[in-house]
Amino acid sequence: MRKYLKKLRESADMTQEDVSKHLEISRAYYVRIENGERQKDLDLSIVIKLSELFNVTVDWIAEQEKKYTAA
Repeated sequence: MRKYLKKLRESADMTQEDVSKHLEISRAYYVRIENGERQKDLDLSIVIKLSELFNVTVDWIAEQEKKYTAA
């Protein structure tokens, strides 16, 4: 599970539907990303949109992904 995505989403008081709309993807697809059921590496366009939405850097997300894939 990509716990950092869930924490970011919850700290922004957003639902999975809210995030998926911002990312312009289906809620089901976002749920698979957040649950770690989707591809190991996130698409760059999604990473950029996530960084903008949650006001974090792309580098920060990349570091979290390294931790996720190492686990």
